[in-house]
Amino acid sequence: MISFVSPDSSQHADLLLTPASTLKVVTATVALKQLGKDYRYTTKLSIKPSDKGMHLRLHMRGDPSFTSQDLVALLNKAKTRFGSKVASIQVDDSEFTGHNRSQGQVWNDIGICFAAPASSLNIDNNCINGNLKPGKVGQLSRLHISDSRLLNIDNQIITVSQNHPDCEQNLRVGDHNQYSLQGCIKANSSMMPLRFSINDEQRYFSTKLKRSLARAGLSFKGNISYQQQLSPYSESVNHLSAPLLELLEYMLVESDNLTADSVFKTLAREQQRAGTYQQASKVVVEQLNALGLDLSRAQIRDGSGLSRENLISANLLYQVMQLWQSDPQLQALIKRLPIAGQTGTLKYRRSLTRAPLKAQVLAKSGYVNGVVNLVGFIEKGDQLRPFVLMANGVSLNEQEATAVKKRQTLHPILRYEKEWLEQQWQAFN
Repeated sequence: MISFVSPDSSQHADLLLTPASTLKVVTATVALKQLGKDYRYTTKLSIKPSDKGMHLRLHMRGDPSFTSQDLVALLNKAKTRFGSKVASIQVDDSEFTGHNRSQGQVWNDIGICFAAPASSLNIDNNCINGNLKPGKVGQLSRLHISDSRLLNIDNQIITVSQNHPDCEQNLRVGDHNQYSLQGCIKANSSMMPLRFSINDEQRYFSTKLKRSLARAGLSFKGNISYQQQLSPYSESVNHLSAPLLELLEYMLVESDNLTADSVFKTLAREQQRAGTYQQASKVVVEQLNALGLDLSRAQIRDGSGLSRENLISANLLYQVMQLWQSDPQLQALIKRLPIAGQTGTLKYRRSLTRAPLKAQVLAKSGYVNGVVNLVGFIEKGDQLRPFVLMANGVSLNEQEATAVKKRQTLHPILRYEKEWLEQQWQAFN
């Protein structure tokens, strides 16, 4: 099923379809309107000095860009003012509550980095890198994890001959960041890069925090406790994220799901509601209704588009693009979309890498199995032509899939997309 909307034509424009990552344009719209371009996440370390050392309370607020380096910098500020001994540490992780993944998210995405949980304890993308290489035939493959103390994986991937039937690798997610890999890999396979999400946020964060204490030269021998709604001590130091507009640009260009879902939940928290997917969804619907959009039939489950229960029409997305053009506050988002053939998720999109579309399409893509979407603008001179193109239920036979994989032919939907967008280019007044 193909649905599209342009200034002078439409097809199945009101049909509800899976938006995938094009939903991020909705998240960006509401975030910028509600929070403002200069909004920053504040991560606070509050301190109560004592003869036994500092009593520390770390108030985590779900900053999706927060890193170990930022945490060390906070601890160093405290050390400079109050010394190197720590008596106790409490962590407030109450910012986001409820489920750490959205309703309708595909279960076997869990454990993969692009589906890392949006947590109050976000740090270093909640993600760990690794790679898999074949070993000798009949023996286990070689698995490398960048940090095995953060994630333990039992590798049971067997190396098989290059003539073996197709192999699969399956990841099983257990408790406390204990995973297992099963299946096989062919002996002639190249190194397979892997990126794993964490599943136990407190365990992961505790390890990061203990390492950061050591890097800052702070002495602490106790246990880290996690509590809800901790009142800050009178003394404090803060870390501020980059302004929201920069975070949204990263979210759009790189299609970063952690940023999208963290911002999504923050929308609810900033209205003094629970930081859950359900409450955030209500906020998004209310805000878009206030902007004149009708969401009575739409279904919004998250901010990233990972949930397969998200349903939005091409017409609704087109109205969002029109808002970006007409609302001075939202116009800044247009130039922060990926650029065809140049940046982010559109850099290598084969439908957009040649003239006249290269560098002239600014758009957000959306892709999951069976879904190929594109939402944005064609730029010609100083004019912008909004468009929405959504394809759901996409399926190739084995021969077509093999030809596309080997780059012998362009994916049929991308071919359609290229031709349709070139028609839009020609339709410019």
